[in-house]
Amino acid sequence: MSPVSDLVDVLIIGAGPAGLTAANCFNGTNLRVRVIDRKDGPEKAGRADGLKSISLEILDTFGIGDTILKDSQRCEEIVLWNPDKNGVIKRTMTIADKVEELMKPREVTLDQGRIEAVMGENLQKHGSVKISWNTQPVDVKLDSRLKDDPESYPITVTLQNNATDTIETICAKYVIGSDGARSWLRKHLNIKFTGDLTDSTWGVLNMIPKTNFPDIRKVFVVHSTRGTVMGVPREDKLVRFYISMDGGHRNTSLDAKSVTAENIVTAAQAILHPYTLEAGNIPWWSAYCVGQRVADEFSHQNRIFLAGDAVHTHSPKAGQGMNTSIQDGYNIGWKLRYCLERKCDTALLSTYESERRPIAQALINFDREYLEFFARTDTTHDEFLKAYVAAQKFTTGIGIQYPTSLVVQTMETQAQSHFLATKLAHGMRLPDFQMVNQSDGVPIRAYHRLSSDGRFRILVFPGDIAEGAATDRFSRLGDRLAKGLTRNPGVEIITVHSSRRADVELMDLHPVFRPWDDENGWNYWTVYADDDSYHDGHGHVYERCGIDRNTGCIVLLRPDGYVSLICGLEDTGAIEGFFDRLKVKEVVVDIGKKEVNGDIRGDVLTLGSLIQV
Repeated sequence: MSPVSDLVDVLIIGAGPAGLTAANCFNGTNLRVRVIDRKDGPEKAGRADGLKSISLEILDTFGIGDTILKDSQRCEEIVLWNPDKNGVIKRTMTIADKVEELMKPREVTLDQGRIEAVMGENLQKHGSVKISWNTQPVDVKLDSRLKDDPESYPITVTLQNNATDTIETICAKYVIGSDGARSWLRKHLNIKFTGDLTDSTWGVLNMIPKTNFPDIRKVFVVHSTRGTVMGVPREDKLVRFYISMDGGHRNTSLDAKSVTAENIVTAAQAILHPYTLEAGNIPWWSAYCVGQRVADEFSHQNRIFLAGDAVHTHSPKAGQGMNTSIQDGYNIGWKLRYCLERKCDTALLSTYESERRPIAQALINFDREYLEFFARTDTTHDEFLKAYVAAQKFTTGIGIQYPTSLVVQTMETQAQSHFLATKLAHGMRLPDFQMVNQSDGVPIRAYHRLSSDGRFRILVFPGDIAEGAATDRFSRLGDRLAKGLTRNPGVEIITVHSSRRADVELMDLHPVFRPWDDENGWNYWTVYADDDSYHDGHGHVYERCGIDRNTGCIVLLRPDGYVSLICGLEDTGAIEGFFDRLKVKEVVVDIGKKEVNGDIRGDVLTLGSLIQV
């Protein structure tokens, strides 16, 4: 074996949406993180193109959501066309592409290559993560004797640079495999895919259309006697077309390799008749038979993790590929960062599979039904409306509730709401809302403020703190939190009160809510009002979260925006108990040695002592 040339905390295989999302979780750290990809650079065109609201919120936490949103195309309307009794297609339904609970656009579209480029540029700006293109793994070995030592580098990876034809050997604490549906790492680990191996053949194509079809700049679904086509408006005059090339029949004998761009355009022309369609620029197209499959395992010995298409594949119609990949990458990314920076117990990492695998399986089940539904030509108004509403709830992710675990508070039942916050629940995502900064009056959305820095957030909703009894209660809470913070590093406290902003003075509040830093002075970005802003209206935070303005509550928020626990303002002991359970357990292993750049290192592999939090 070649001498070890590098030691990394995390090696990420694959610079797609899942890998780049995980990598962005490490911005601003001193950890050694490296991304490799066999390609020579980001995607140039095509592939996934739909970003749901939850994905944009994740990108907001990286500070790049607005950049991507600016270039994106918003989806505002969905229209359904069906054939009349004479077989002529007619518009039968128009629906607002809207989910009321979100209070913002549900989906935007943008080329995957552009999204990946922005994510990569963000990594370069922070300088914390290195990307190596033209590089792929050719061998991975895990020393299972060292897997329980959090300070060890038990994974040895041999890399090949395809541009220079050179071999490199590195050692890693953890590896994330996000190398696509044909994942080399999944196959190397002998982890199987379970599910359908074949499905109907679909053509997908990005095109600037020249047409008189009136709904070309809307999301449209056209069922005709000649088949089904779905169109999604894109940036730069593009439209994404999805077409069932075989009428939606499962286990098709049609070979996707025989399909051409001309075949896809011809099929679209036939379906849209009597409207005309000519192809302008076609920057990308593809055809494939996609099986709905989920990997049997998402992790290997809590050291190697698989994410994105490496562990779940489905049809392009559901529009969830990139979104699920982003959510996978964020879920494992923040957990690895927290373990590596905060020295919490590595049992946290086992929650990645217990949380994400059921979501992937649910997506596959949904996708199978959704695919068959869209291939039908006899869909009624009521059927489409019912399927549409169910799809919107599912694909936005607002219905996801992670199960009880180390980072989701134990409850007697996994309730859909909490009595102190009737529109929130343990394991569910915090809704995005607008709040107004107490110090300068500037409104901000929650996920713009909840930057991805690896910290838990204690969100304090104290109610009307301008009222006497509430003021005293808020001050006593400050005393308790100040004591508890000495035991729980890696936590930020953010207050959202329900008083009129003009009735509250920041400097009158307990210092724990406006912390002091010897270098930067007071923190003016930790106290907010649920109040009117001068230009952007009222966020109605308490109403959106179902919190009583007199009672209030505390919400402990995970670094990924999901709720760990909800408790009363007097129950800070629940928060202390939560972090006590996260503390690292004692690990004793044999000291090992490894050659690194020609030197024998005896401290590379093991800790051999107790880590204190």
